[in-house]
Amino acid sequence: MNNIKQTILFALLLAFIVSCTPTKRIQKNMNLKSSSMAYIMDSKVSENKNGIAINIDTIRFNPHIMSDTTKVKREKGYFLPLILVYIWNSQNKCTLGKGTFEEDIPDFLAASLSREADRSGIFDISNTAPSEYSLDISVDSISTEGQYISSGFFYFALYIYGYSYSDIAGPANSTLRISYKLRKNDEVIHSNSFTAQKVTEPISRKYTDTGILQQDYAVSMVEAVSSNFKNIIEEIVNDLNIYFTEHNEGADDN
Repeated sequence: MNNIKQTILFALLLAFIVSCTPTKRIQKNMNLKSSSMAYIMDSKVSENKNGIAINIDTIRFNPHIMSDTTKVKREKGYFLPLILVYIWNSQNKCTLGKGTFEEDIPDFLAASLSREADRSGIFDISNTAPSEYSLDISVDSISTEGQYISSGFFYFALYIYGYSYSDIAGPANSTLRISYKLRKNDEVIHSNSFTAQKVTEPISRKYTDTGILQQDYAVSMVEAVSSNFKNIIEEIVNDLNIYFTEHNEGADDN
């Protein structure tokens, strides 16, 4: 009789351990490490320069449009303790926070834009010397959200028990909107805005440690943000290339 009670208690304890992953644990693991928004330089190299140098005057980024840390919120779920079977399903929304990035967002944007202009632009971006041209850049919106689903079942009957569980991270949807104004001697001569979106692939392969899954999920979200920055930065450089070419800016100045 005591053996039966011990088995039942063990089964209940095991059911509790393997059942739906707590939101606090997911959130802790996703905030455990920060990741780099590494900018991959693979655009076509521009062979011609027009001699124009542009200063970055301002990068506007309201830090309140993102939380400091990644947040996880339970959206819906259920846990059914039946007589011999336990079934659970938990759906959570994960929202990426600034603390998941190794880089400061305005610094990353300025450095990446400068490097991209040096590579694919017909102009240069440099703040080492005064210039009549300047950029006013604004990060208008930035958001990365995705689901995290934990589900499974557990059964037991006296000395027999078994379980199966699955955690699926993603997909996550990342969006970014950046606008800019080009000034010449403090007069706005050109402006534009760009939006980028990246959806991550869901991570559904089996992990012996779901904490690693949650960390990998955070990394994939950061990579999605990095991809959006890269796409928009390339669009900004291309847009400025087109503007300077069409308006022959700089040709009479050098």
